[in-house]
Amino acid sequence: MRVTVTGAASTSLLLRVVNLVALHELPFVTLAAAMEDDGMAIRLELAGAAPPAEASLEKLRALVDVASVDVTDQPGC
Repeated sequence: MRVTVTGAASTSLLLRVVNLVALHELPFVTLAAAMEDDGMAIRLELAGAAPPAEASLEKLRALVDVASVDVTDQPGC
């Protein structure tokens, strides 16, 4: 399961996402951030096949500077 958060190119966005991951104890295998032409993309490979709780996804979407949160079933998508 992969969660991709896109948003503003700011270190504060990365810190907010990492903080929320820790608070919700989301079990991740990999967390990677990359600057892109139009902002930042933060990718979380989650452990296990179960999707994260909808409340966790809504909190990610509500973070300042977040443009989108996408969830995919396949790790390479």
